[in-house]
Amino acid sequence: MNNLQIALCDLQSDYIIKLASYLMEKSDASVHIFTTTEGFYGDEKDYDVALMTEDFAEIASFKPKGTVKHKYYLSEKQDDESDCIYKYQSADVIIEGIQELRRTHTKSKSNKGASKFVGVYSPASHELQLPFSMALTQIYGTDNRVLFLDLEEISILPNLIGNSCERNLMDYLYEISMGQGEADLSEYVRSFMGFDYIEPFINPNEIGEIDEYIWSRFFDVLSNSGYDVIVVLFGRAISGFHKYIQRLDKLFVLGKPGDYYRKSQELFLDFIERIQVGADVENVILPMSAGNLSDGAYQIEELLHGNLGVFVKKLLSVNMVENYG
Repeated sequence: MNNLQIALCDLQSDYIIKLASYLMEKSDASVHIFTTTEGFYGDEKDYDVALMTEDFAEIASFKPKGTVKHKYYLSEKQDDESDCIYKYQSADVIIEGIQELRRTHTKSKSNKGASKFVGVYSPASHELQLPFSMALTQIYGTDNRVLFLDLEEISILPNLIGNSCERNLMDYLYEISMGQGEADLSEYVRSFMGFDYIEPFINPNEIGEIDEYIWSRFFDVLSNSGYDVIVVLFGRAISGFHKYIQRLDKLFVLGKPGDYYRKSQELFLDFIERIQVGADVENVILPMSAGNLSDGAYQIEELLHGNLGVFVKKLLSVNMVENYG
Protein backbone atom coordinates (compact mmCIF):
# COMPACT_ATOMS: atom_id res chain seq x y z
CA MET A 1 0.00 0.00 0.00
CA ASN A 2 1.14 3.55 -0.63
CA ASN A 3 0.27 4.79 2.88
CA LEU A 4 -3.45 4.75 2.17
CA GLN A 5 -5.28 6.74 4.85
CA ILE A 6 -8.58 5.18 5.95
CA ALA A 7 -11.17 6.41 8.45
CA LEU A 8 -13.57 3.89 10.02
CA CYS A 9 -16.59 5.56 11.59
CA ASP A 10 -19.24 3.68 13.58
CA LEU A 11 -20.90 4.23 16.95
CA GLN A 12 -20.62 0.47 17.62
CA SER A 13 -17.08 0.42 18.97
CA ASP A 14 -16.78 -3.38 19.23
CA TYR A 15 -17.69 -3.84 15.58
CA ILE A 16 -15.45 -1.11 14.16
CA ILE A 17 -12.43 -2.09 16.29
CA LYS A 18 -12.66 -5.69 15.05
CA LEU A 19 -12.97 -4.51 11.44
CA ALA A 20 -10.01 -2.16 11.88
CA SER A 21 -7.90 -4.94 13.37
CA TYR A 22 -8.67 -7.25 10.45
CA LEU A 23 -8.01 -4.51 7.89
CA MET A 24 -4.63 -3.64 9.42
CA GLU A 25 -3.69 -7.32 9.40
CA LYS A 26 -4.52 -7.63 5.69
CA SER A 27 -3.01 -4.36 4.46
CA ASP A 28 -0.42 -1.67 5.13
CA ALA A 29 -3.00 1.10 5.20
CA SER A 30 -3.13 3.63 8.05
CA VAL A 31 -6.45 3.10 9.83
CA HIS A 32 -8.11 5.72 12.06
CA ILE A 33 -11.13 4.80 14.20
CA PHE A 34 -13.96 7.15 15.17
CA THR A 35 -16.69 5.96 17.54
CA THR A 36 -18.23 9.37 18.21
CA THR A 37 -19.54 11.90 15.69
CA GLU A 38 -17.94 14.72 17.71
CA GLY A 39 -14.50 13.16 17.33
CA PHE A 40 -14.91 12.80 13.57
CA TYR A 41 -16.30 16.32 13.20
CA GLY A 42 -13.34 17.87 15.00
CA ASP A 43 -10.68 15.81 13.19
CA GLU A 44 -8.64 17.85 10.70
CA LYS A 45 -6.83 15.05 8.83
CA ASP A 46 -7.39 14.23 5.15
CA TYR A 47 -8.37 10.66 4.21
CA ASP A 48 -8.29 8.69 1.00
CA VAL A 49 -11.19 6.50 2.11
CA ALA A 50 -13.83 6.63 4.83
CA LEU A 51 -16.25 3.86 5.81
CA MET A 52 -19.06 5.44 7.79
CA THR A 53 -22.53 4.73 9.09
CA GLU A 54 -25.49 7.05 8.55
CA ASP A 55 -24.76 8.99 11.75
CA PHE A 56 -21.36 10.07 10.46
CA ALA A 57 -22.50 10.57 6.87
CA GLU A 58 -24.89 13.29 7.99
CA ILE A 59 -22.09 15.48 9.36
CA ALA A 60 -19.33 14.56 6.86
CA SER A 61 -20.23 17.36 4.47
CA PHE A 62 -20.25 19.95 7.29
CA LYS A 63 -16.77 19.28 8.66
CA PRO A 64 -14.87 22.60 8.84
CA LYS A 65 -11.51 20.93 8.11
CA GLY A 66 -10.29 17.65 6.69
CA THR A 67 -11.43 16.05 3.44
CA VAL A 68 -12.36 12.53 2.34
CA LYS A 69 -11.67 11.55 -1.27
CA HIS A 70 -14.04 8.57 -1.37
CA LYS A 71 -16.85 7.80 1.07
CA TYR A 72 -18.31 4.31 1.52
CA TYR A 73 -21.43 3.91 3.62
CA LEU A 74 -21.85 1.04 6.08
CA SER A 75 -25.45 -0.15 6.06
CA GLU A 76 -27.35 -2.56 8.28
CA LYS A 77 -29.48 -3.49 5.28
CA GLN A 78 -28.33 -5.00 2.00
CA ASP A 79 -28.34 -2.18 -0.54
CA ASP A 80 -27.81 -2.08 -4.30
CA GLU A 81 -26.12 1.31 -4.26
CA SER A 82 -22.51 1.11 -5.46
CA ASP A 83 -21.00 3.01 -2.51
CA CYS A 84 -23.05 1.23 0.15
CA ILE A 85 -21.48 -1.75 1.95
CA TYR A 86 -23.51 -4.21 4.04
CA LYS A 87 -21.96 -4.37 7.53
CA TYR A 88 -22.83 -7.88 8.55
CA GLN A 89 -20.92 -9.94 6.01
CA SER A 90 -17.47 -11.42 5.68
CA ALA A 91 -14.70 -8.89 6.39
CA ASP A 92 -12.99 -10.11 3.21
CA VAL A 93 -16.05 -9.10 1.19
CA ILE A 94 -16.15 -5.70 2.90
CA ILE A 95 -12.49 -5.07 2.10
CA GLU A 96 -13.07 -6.32 -1.44
CA GLY A 97 -15.73 -3.65 -1.82
CA ILE A 98 -13.19 -0.89 -1.22
CA GLN A 99 -11.85 -0.06 -4.65
CA GLU A 100 -8.66 1.60 -3.41
CA LEU A 101 -7.63 -1.46 -1.38
CA ARG A 102 -8.50 -3.89 -4.16
CA ARG A 103 -6.52 -2.02 -6.80
CA THR A 104 -3.32 -1.72 -4.78
CA HIS A 105 -3.52 -5.30 -3.55
CA THR A 106 -4.06 -6.97 -6.90
CA LYS A 107 -1.16 -5.14 -8.53
CA SER A 108 1.38 -6.36 -5.97
CA LYS A 109 3.66 -8.97 -7.48
CA SER A 110 5.56 -11.91 -6.13
CA ASN A 111 9.23 -12.28 -6.97
CA LYS A 112 9.38 -16.07 -6.87
CA GLY A 113 9.37 -16.64 -10.63
CA ALA A 114 6.91 -18.62 -12.75
CA SER A 115 3.68 -19.67 -11.06
CA LYS A 116 3.05 -23.27 -10.03
CA PHE A 117 -0.19 -24.85 -11.25
CA VAL A 118 -2.33 -27.13 -9.08
CA GLY A 119 -5.32 -28.74 -10.80
CA VAL A 120 -8.51 -30.31 -9.47
CA TYR A 121 -10.70 -32.55 -11.61
CA SER A 122 -13.55 -34.90 -10.76
CA PRO A 123 -14.68 -37.45 -13.38
CA ALA A 124 -17.71 -38.06 -11.17
CA SER A 125 -18.47 -34.32 -10.88
CA HIS A 126 -18.31 -34.52 -7.10
CA GLU A 127 -20.61 -32.01 -5.42
CA LEU A 128 -17.71 -30.91 -3.21
CA GLN A 129 -15.24 -30.25 -6.01
CA LEU A 130 -15.70 -26.47 -5.64
CA PRO A 131 -15.46 -26.33 -1.80
CA PHE A 132 -12.52 -28.79 -1.95
CA SER A 133 -10.73 -26.51 -4.42
CA MET A 134 -11.42 -23.45 -2.29
CA ALA A 135 -10.14 -25.18 0.84
CA LEU A 136 -7.05 -26.26 -1.07
CA THR A 137 -6.49 -22.71 -2.30
CA GLN A 138 -6.88 -21.25 1.17
CA ILE A 139 -4.33 -23.67 2.65
CA TYR A 140 -1.81 -22.96 -0.10
CA GLY A 141 -2.46 -19.27 0.51
CA THR A 142 -1.17 -19.47 4.09
CA ASP A 143 2.40 -18.84 2.91
CA ASN A 144 1.92 -18.01 -0.76
CA ARG A 145 0.15 -15.57 -3.03
CA VAL A 146 -2.57 -17.71 -4.62
CA LEU A 147 -5.12 -17.33 -7.41
CA PHE A 148 -8.16 -19.60 -7.77
CA LEU A 149 -9.81 -20.28 -11.13
CA ASP A 150 -13.19 -22.01 -11.32
CA LEU A 151 -13.61 -23.39 -14.84
CA GLU A 152 -16.97 -25.05 -14.20
CA GLU A 153 -19.54 -24.28 -16.90
CA ILE A 154 -22.16 -23.73 -14.17
CA SER A 155 -20.54 -22.40 -11.01
CA ILE A 156 -22.17 -21.52 -7.68
CA LEU A 157 -19.04 -19.66 -6.51
CA PRO A 158 -20.76 -16.21 -6.47
CA ASN A 159 -23.65 -17.71 -4.48
CA LEU A 160 -21.33 -19.26 -1.90
CA ILE A 161 -19.32 -16.09 -1.47
CA GLY A 162 -22.36 -13.83 -1.59
CA ASN A 163 -20.69 -11.36 -3.91
CA SER A 164 -20.93 -10.92 -7.68
CA CYS A 165 -18.57 -8.91 -9.86
CA GLU A 166 -19.23 -6.87 -12.97
CA ARG A 167 -16.32 -8.48 -14.84
CA ASN A 168 -15.85 -12.21 -15.13
CA LEU A 169 -13.54 -14.75 -16.74
CA MET A 170 -15.37 -14.58 -20.07
CA ASP A 171 -14.72 -10.83 -20.25
CA TYR A 172 -11.01 -11.33 -19.63
CA LEU A 173 -10.72 -14.09 -22.23
CA TYR A 174 -12.53 -11.83 -24.69
CA GLU A 175 -9.90 -9.13 -24.09
CA ILE A 176 -7.17 -11.68 -24.76
CA SER A 177 -8.90 -12.84 -27.96
CA MET A 178 -9.14 -9.27 -29.26
CA GLY A 179 -5.38 -8.87 -28.84
CA GLN A 180 -5.66 -5.17 -27.99
CA GLY A 181 -2.50 -4.86 -25.93
CA GLU A 182 -1.85 -6.65 -22.63
CA ALA A 183 -5.10 -7.26 -20.74
CA ASP A 184 -4.77 -6.17 -17.10
CA LEU A 185 -5.47 -9.25 -14.98
CA SER A 186 -5.66 -7.15 -11.79
CA GLU A 187 -8.87 -5.50 -13.00
CA TYR A 188 -10.63 -8.88 -12.87
CA VAL A 189 -9.19 -10.25 -9.64
CA ARG A 190 -11.18 -10.23 -6.39
CA SER A 191 -10.34 -11.59 -2.93
CA PHE A 192 -12.06 -13.91 -0.47
CA MET A 193 -10.82 -15.52 2.77
CA GLY A 194 -7.14 -15.03 2.02
CA PHE A 195 -6.98 -15.88 -1.68
CA ASP A 196 -7.67 -14.18 -5.01
CA TYR A 197 -10.16 -15.39 -7.60
CA ILE A 198 -11.74 -14.37 -10.88
CA GLU A 199 -15.52 -14.42 -11.29
CA PRO A 200 -16.41 -17.62 -13.21
CA PHE A 201 -18.53 -17.99 -16.36
CA ILE A 202 -22.14 -16.85 -16.10
CA ASN A 203 -23.71 -18.84 -18.95
CA PRO A 204 -23.07 -22.59 -19.36
CA ASN A 205 -22.43 -22.30 -23.10
CA GLU A 206 -19.68 -19.68 -22.76
CA ILE A 207 -16.88 -22.07 -21.89
CA GLY A 208 -17.48 -24.00 -25.11
CA GLU A 209 -16.95 -20.81 -27.14
CA ILE A 210 -13.27 -20.50 -26.11
CA ASP A 211 -10.87 -22.13 -28.56
CA GLU A 212 -7.57 -23.82 -27.75
CA TYR A 213 -5.45 -20.85 -28.84
CA ILE A 214 -7.13 -18.47 -26.37
CA TRP A 215 -6.82 -20.96 -23.52
CA SER A 216 -3.14 -21.38 -24.34
CA ARG A 217 -2.54 -17.62 -24.24
CA PHE A 218 -4.49 -17.42 -20.98
CA PHE A 219 -2.34 -20.05 -19.26
CA ASP A 220 0.79 -18.29 -20.54
CA VAL A 221 -0.38 -15.06 -18.91
CA LEU A 222 -1.15 -16.88 -15.67
CA SER A 223 2.27 -18.49 -15.60
CA ASN A 224 3.88 -15.05 -15.43
CA SER A 225 1.21 -13.30 -13.37
CA GLY A 226 3.28 -13.03 -10.20
CA TYR A 227 1.25 -15.59 -8.24
CA ASP A 228 3.15 -18.33 -6.43
CA VAL A 229 0.40 -20.92 -6.88
CA ILE A 230 -2.61 -21.03 -9.21
CA VAL A 231 -5.33 -23.57 -8.34
CA VAL A 232 -7.49 -24.52 -11.33
CA LEU A 233 -10.78 -26.40 -10.97
CA PHE A 234 -11.56 -28.07 -14.29
CA GLY A 235 -15.32 -28.52 -14.47
CA ARG A 236 -15.28 -29.99 -17.97
CA ALA A 237 -12.77 -30.88 -20.67
CA ILE A 238 -12.05 -27.45 -22.16
CA SER A 239 -10.59 -27.23 -25.66
CA GLY A 240 -7.01 -28.53 -25.44
CA PHE A 241 -7.70 -30.04 -21.99
CA HIS A 242 -4.93 -32.65 -22.26
CA LYS A 243 -2.35 -29.94 -22.94
CA TYR A 244 -3.23 -27.89 -19.90
CA ILE A 245 -3.20 -30.76 -17.42
CA GLN A 246 0.26 -31.55 -18.78
CA ARG A 247 1.32 -28.10 -17.57
CA LEU A 248 0.25 -28.86 -14.01
CA ASP A 249 2.68 -29.45 -11.17
CA LYS A 250 0.04 -31.26 -9.10
CA LEU A 251 -3.34 -32.80 -9.99
CA PHE A 252 -5.99 -33.88 -7.50
CA VAL A 253 -8.51 -36.33 -8.99
CA LEU A 254 -11.66 -36.39 -6.87
CA GLY A 255 -13.91 -39.44 -6.71
CA LYS A 256 -16.83 -40.89 -4.75
CA PRO A 257 -17.21 -44.23 -2.97
CA GLY A 258 -19.04 -46.88 -4.98
CA ASP A 259 -18.36 -49.09 -8.01
CA TYR A 260 -20.07 -46.77 -10.50
CA TYR A 261 -17.92 -43.79 -9.56
CA ARG A 262 -14.82 -45.94 -9.12
CA LYS A 263 -15.01 -46.99 -12.78
CA SER A 264 -14.98 -43.40 -14.06
CA GLN A 265 -12.10 -42.66 -11.70
CA GLU A 266 -10.10 -45.58 -13.08
CA LEU A 267 -10.79 -44.62 -16.69
CA PHE A 268 -9.61 -41.06 -16.14
CA LEU A 269 -6.47 -42.16 -14.28
CA ASP A 270 -5.75 -44.52 -17.17
CA PHE A 271 -6.15 -41.59 -19.58
CA ILE A 272 -3.68 -39.56 -17.48
CA GLU A 273 -1.16 -42.37 -17.69
CA ARG A 274 -1.56 -42.81 -21.45
CA ILE A 275 -0.91 -39.14 -22.26
CA GLN A 276 2.06 -39.22 -19.87
CA VAL A 277 1.14 -36.34 -17.62
CA GLY A 278 4.22 -35.27 -15.72
CA ALA A 279 2.29 -33.83 -12.79
CA ASP A 280 2.16 -35.49 -9.39
CA VAL A 281 -1.30 -37.10 -9.45
CA GLU A 282 -3.24 -37.58 -6.21
CA ASN A 283 -6.24 -39.95 -6.31
CA VAL A 284 -8.69 -38.64 -3.68
CA ILE A 285 -11.89 -40.38 -2.60
CA LEU A 286 -13.74 -37.85 -0.45
CA PRO A 287 -15.38 -39.65 2.52
CA MET A 288 -18.07 -36.99 2.77
CA SER A 289 -20.75 -35.14 0.83
CA ALA A 290 -22.23 -31.65 0.99
CA GLY A 291 -25.26 -32.79 2.94
CA ASN A 292 -23.46 -33.92 6.08
CA LEU A 293 -21.07 -31.00 6.37
CA SER A 294 -23.19 -27.93 6.90
CA ASP A 295 -26.12 -29.19 9.00
CA GLY A 296 -28.65 -27.72 6.62
CA ALA A 297 -26.91 -24.35 6.25
CA TYR A 298 -24.69 -24.31 3.18
CA GLN A 299 -22.22 -21.71 4.49
CA ILE A 300 -18.85 -21.74 2.73
CA GLU A 301 -17.00 -20.59 5.86
CA GLU A 302 -18.28 -23.67 7.70
CA LEU A 303 -17.18 -25.93 4.85
CA LEU A 304 -13.67 -24.49 4.59
CA HIS A 305 -13.02 -24.48 8.33
CA GLY A 306 -15.01 -27.60 9.20
CA ASN A 307 -14.63 -31.26 8.30
CA LEU A 308 -13.73 -30.59 4.69
CA GLY A 309 -11.01 -28.07 5.55
CA VAL A 310 -9.54 -30.43 8.14
CA PHE A 311 -9.58 -33.29 5.59
CA VAL A 312 -7.75 -31.23 2.95
CA LYS A 313 -5.20 -29.98 5.47
CA LYS A 314 -4.46 -33.56 6.55
CA LEU A 315 -4.28 -34.64 2.91
CA LEU A 316 -1.56 -32.09 2.22
CA SER A 317 0.28 -32.89 5.43
CA VAL A 318 0.18 -36.71 5.34
CA ASN A 319 1.18 -36.93 1.70
CA MET A 320 3.80 -34.21 2.15
CA VAL A 321 2.47 -32.23 -0.82
CA GLU A 322 4.97 -29.50 -1.64
CA ASN A 323 3.88 -26.15 -0.21
CA TYR A 324 5.18 -23.98 -3.00
CA GLY A 325 7.07 -21.02 -1.65
